[in-house]
Amino acid sequence: MPEPTADMLQRATINWDAEGQPHATDFDDRYFSRTSGLSEARHVFLHHNGLPQRWTISTRPFFTIGETGFGTGLNFLTAASLWLDQISSGTLHFISAEKYPLSRSDLQQALSLWPTLSGLANALIEQYPPPIPGIHRLYLANNRIVLTLLYGDANTMFASLPGSDHPLFSSRNNPVVDAWFLDGFAPAKNPQMWTDDLFQTLARLSVPGTTFSTFTAAGSVRRGLQAAGFEVQKVSGFGQKLHMLCGHMAEPIAPDVSDIDWQPASHNAEFQPPWYLPPQLSPPSSALVIGGGIAGCTTARSLADRGISVTLIEQHPQLASEGSGNPQAILYPKLSSQRSPLSRFGLMALLHASRYHQRFLGEEATGSPCGVLVLPKDQHELPLFEALARQHPAELVALVTGSQLNEIAGISLGIGAGLFFPQLGWIKPVAVCRALTDHPLIRRQTATIATLHHEQHQWQAYDQHGTLSATASVAVIASGTGSAAFTQTAHLPLKPIRGQISCLPATADSNQLKAVICGEGYLAPASEGIHTLGATYNIGETCTTLREEDHRDNLAQLQKTAPEAAALFDPVDANHLDGRAAFRCTTPDYLPIAGPAPIAEHYRLDYALLRKNARAHIPVAGACWPGLYLNCGHGSRGMSYAPLCAELLASQICGEVPPLEQDLRQAIHPGRFIIRDMKRGKQ
Repeated sequence: MPEPTADMLQRATINWDAEGQPHATDFDDRYFSRTSGLSEARHVFLHHNGLPQRWTISTRPFFTIGETGFGTGLNFLTAASLWLDQISSGTLHFISAEKYPLSRSDLQQALSLWPTLSGLANALIEQYPPPIPGIHRLYLANNRIVLTLLYGDANTMFASLPGSDHPLFSSRNNPVVDAWFLDGFAPAKNPQMWTDDLFQTLARLSVPGTTFSTFTAAGSVRRGLQAAGFEVQKVSGFGQKLHMLCGHMAEPIAPDVSDIDWQPASHNAEFQPPWYLPPQLSPPSSALVIGGGIAGCTTARSLADRGISVTLIEQHPQLASEGSGNPQAILYPKLSSQRSPLSRFGLMALLHASRYHQRFLGEEATGSPCGVLVLPKDQHELPLFEALARQHPAELVALVTGSQLNEIAGISLGIGAGLFFPQLGWIKPVAVCRALTDHPLIRRQTATIATLHHEQHQWQAYDQHGTLSATASVAVIASGTGSAAFTQTAHLPLKPIRGQISCLPATADSNQLKAVICGEGYLAPASEGIHTLGATYNIGETCTTLREEDHRDNLAQLQKTAPEAAALFDPVDANHLDGRAAFRCTTPDYLPIAGPAPIAEHYRLDYALLRKNARAHIPVAGACWPGLYLNCGHGSRGMSYAPLCAELLASQICGEVPPLEQDLRQAIHPGRFIIRDMKRGKQ
């Protein structure tokens, strides 16, 4: 078993008893009752949280369950199965933490014990993520079941979900869990999880009426829950366990603060200002999305899947007519040996996108899950590739050499080694955008939006002629570099960077290429007799006319990356190549922009003390335009970044648990540039 790293968790070590039941070696404890794990889950967690009775009387479109130990997923599958059997509409959100995830094979073996759950279990196993720390969101049963797996320490991961870590805002605008399944190995065998800090964190995600239940009756657990504001009862347990605990949140314990704590001051503060706190919204009935590229289409689909009527406004007659319009787009990996916000976000976005696009990969009309090979620049880069392969699970990436490398590529490669990403491939963005917007709640409209006005709780979008195009209570700007063209967003530091691809006619030899090859550039396997080769990186240019010199640059990149691949083609006349030029929308830190749109003038006034002291005490939430959001700045990785950003926006708009940790939500927040410039004295 590979050693755990910063980018890879330790797998659970399992022993199987004579009855085929799993036993956790590291904790010397069972995952579920030997008598009947299914009956135990129903008694301890469903019955004592009042389920499904509470579901039938709820008027909300979703119900949220939080769990402290995912284990084999038995509790999740039991609850999800009951939801689908008993509830005709709505969504069950299930959020579960796991520090030692099972391997896929162990999970499959454990769940084979429950044939009645096989349908959901197989769907879970198919999407089951590799052991990479962070938040992984899975969709089952036509999106009626949403599983959010928090891979890591339970307290750390649940503490990353609230809107802010500032103590004065600890309970403001947080997502709410309706019922807690407090599971995990027994407190005596896993005391690191059952802590007072965890109970306080769970309380921050609870409201009066939130219930909990747990198999244990340990006194430390009872006292910790009571100290966090829960009312606790001891009731009959299951099987050989005489007692268990259950109860509900009575009233969260408010922090002890004085009036002076609320006064801004220039002295150093332990916590940064909560400029990133998301606004509190009621789920809207309507939304408008400006931009019909991959960012706009994924956003429209995420909102429509939640029952929101969406007007998608695109200035061109066809979707994906600008930066998202290339014939083939690569789900492009960029791993790093350093753990930074950029590398962490990129990795989580890539994992999310690989699951998201599975519906399109493998269909001839929309893409191919052929895998992606990243080749080193030279032999000196091989040690880095070896280190990256060790730092990440083989399900994500593996170092391949020699004949294995050539077999995967379909051609002989002289470099001798490469990183292979088996779950990735290429897709057709135009076809994907069309498929995403093929939804009864999405209405497409062609218009060039010039201004946005907010009146009477509605956003009004006017075209360049001053004609009202659409209104909605929520608006999302997802129009690439055009996202900064509005009065509300003029502060955004977006930069267009021209890129040109080349379309190479396939040959008998080039048709042997089986995987995407990436290095200095990229080359995709043929689709409809054409290979996509790209792409140039031209800063400060505004022309989209195809240029012979850029075709030559692409061919030179291919020669540098893989001369054997370049040799597959007949002599190429760059002057007669077809291709396409468009503009990437980039940001100064290369991270996308996703979240509520800040009111720049208010930021500059509210956080003025940051100009004097970057650590000033400013207990003021960031002022945002009500119901206005952004999804842009994806650079050349829109197909990887946009789906996760769209899911984040939809979660924030609907008050759901977010799919990203708090520090990563800050890292892509639209207000970050204003705050950075103020701290640097530029505002």
